Amino acid sequence: MEDNEWSFCSMWAERAKVGCADALVNNKLKGDYFFNRSRVSDCPDTIVASRRVAKIFWQKGMDCYLHDRTDLLERKGFSQIDTMYVLKSGPATTISSKTVVADRQLLPVWIDVFCRAFSVPEWKPEIERIMNASADRMNLLLSYKEGAAAGCAALYSKNSVTGIYCLGTILQLRGRGLARSILKNAARMSENMFLQTLGSEGLLPFYEKAGFEVAYTKKIYVFAKPARI
Repeated sequence: MEDNEWSFCSMWAERAKVGCADALVNNKLKGDYFFNRSRVSDCPDTIVASRRVAKIFWQKGMDCYLHDRTDLLERKGFSQIDTMYVLKSGPATTISSKTVVADRQLLPVWIDVFCRAFSVPEWKPEIERIMNASADRMNLLLSYKEGAAAGCAALYSKNSVTGIYCLGTILQLRGRGLARSILKNAARMSENMFLQTLGSEGLLPFYEKAGFEVAYTKKIYVFAKPARI
């Protein structure tokens, strides 16, 4: 699941490696700590590696975000800003809405729904660039209600598992089963699925009700960009 997640995010950001530390950085998605991330858990000296990789982000005018499954960084006084829950799939409930797999013709619709669902209209040019280059490596889902596309997700398969990413619904049509419809249709496409949800989003009960269960958690830490570097 970790390798699947990293591989998916690598389509959205540029990879940079400093020794044993690894980073994905896209300053056009500044402030986002799902796609902008680094990992240092396999390094012999986690603290030194963290400071080295942080400079990559700082040089681009960004804070550095570290995803880690241990509490080592916390014990060293680093700031935890969120928790990511990684959930394994189970049976999804049946609801009444239409979900389709978006082809290239529907790609602009998918991009529009994504930007509206995540309230990032300023990202649209960058999302267009990313998806035009990478859409063929995913299955893009659109969920419709009353004839309008209002929900989206991206399925990415690697190492015999499928990750569900970018699951969102536009604000005006939330609470009408669109996300559950996408989860149900995704389950038909792959039996071995997983997804992530951030603790700050408060959606863990929703996913558990949809049949997912927590496989493990990760802590997300931040190195704030210094005033001068």
